[in-house]
Amino acid sequence: MLSSAVDGIRLSLHVLAATIWVGGQITLAGLVPSIRKVSPEVTRVAANAFARLSWPAFVVLVLTGFWNLGAVNMSTQSTAWKVVLGIKIGVVVVSGISAYLHTKAKSAAGLAIWGSISGVSAVAALVMGVFLSN
Repeated sequence: MLSSAVDGIRLSLHVLAATIWVGGQITLAGLVPSIRKVSPEVTRVAANAFARLSWPAFVVLVLTGFWNLGAVNMSTQSTAWKVVLGIKIGVVVVSGISAYLHTKAKSAAGLAIWGSISGVSAVAALVMGVFLSN
């Protein structure tokens, strides 16, 4: 069955934002070791450029996530579905907070820890979203 235009737009925006937020973190994590060899300043420039794309994507992701919830009849969803949804919301919060803390970290350890937590939680949220999509 073909989705309505509104559903298609809503889901496309959500998937596009997830692609930028999650895929961008994975891509940047893969590039940083090579970029760092060029210069620490280049690493900072790349991170700032990514932030200009990723934070708006995160906002779109959260907004379209709520929009997605508005399109779901919660009374027909199983308890397991609702539990996964609750966990996903928590994981999204962890991803956003840890990404923010990554931007404020001053040490290499802080950058590594908060970046890792943000990346892993972003992937976990993505996987849970797939399971929730029915």
